[in-house]
Amino acid sequence: MSDFYSLSGAFGDLFKTTKEECPIHHKPMIEAPRVGKICPLCEKEKLDKSEKEMVKKIYDDNARKTLLRKSLIDDPETYSCTFDTYIAKNDTLEANLRQQARLIAGQYLKRPDAKFNTILSGPPGVGKTHLAMAILNAVNDNAKPAQKCVFMNVVSLFMQIRSSFDDSTSWWTEKNVERFLKDVNLVVIDDLGSESAMSSGPKDATQFVQTILYNITNSQRRIIFTTNLTQNQLVKTYNSKVVSRILRGTKGHILNFNGIKDKRIGAF
Repeated sequence: MSDFYSLSGAFGDLFKTTKEECPIHHKPMIEAPRVGKICPLCEKEKLDKSEKEMVKKIYDDNARKTLLRKSLIDDPETYSCTFDTYIAKNDTLEANLRQQARLIAGQYLKRPDAKFNTILSGPPGVGKTHLAMAILNAVNDNAKPAQKCVFMNVVSLFMQIRSSFDDSTSWWTEKNVERFLKDVNLVVIDDLGSESAMSSGPKDATQFVQTILYNITNSQRRIIFTTNLTQNQLVKTYNSKVVSRILRGTKGHILNFNGIKDKRIGAF
């Protein structure tokens, strides 16, 4: 801090060293115009703290924006799905599932190093995607420090990767996707299995799909899957190594939506 004290010599009329010492650093205070007595060391610490807080805020803001910048979502309204917008009457299966999802969100939120997957399974239209996004939004909005969260519709994801084969400018190459999903903190892979159901070939997943899913599930240990497939159907669709990684850490983290009516019927 010699530079601060040299100011009192170079600009004696503006800055004057006093005989009073800083009670924290035990260094002479300086008399500054319109400010009064200050400790240069205290002032520097305030500036350093302010700078660190600004850098942290910038990082947190950018991390939280990952959800909007990099997600692949078919329906933009999915972004607004929260626990509050998941309507469920008390003492119903829906209410129980919402509570389970809240607890899981709390685990991902409070334990950013906890490595476990979650599976939301059941027929189409029962709210699996809604609660998956609700978990993601809860973590994205409240984690301190921020966690990078992303939502990937599985069909859109594989379409983007395939499109990159013929587009050298595309960011969505297999390597970029795998590297990106490895480095984020929480991933939703939505509608697992639909990429195989939409194929014109056999119902089992292609080697292309198997390889990418293996690489993603092997390196990322915090994935929320939504799927229409049962566990038996998962085993028939994907090879054992992929299934093993999908199911890793899911004990106590499987939400079964069987028994809930399709919420989209009658919505038109």
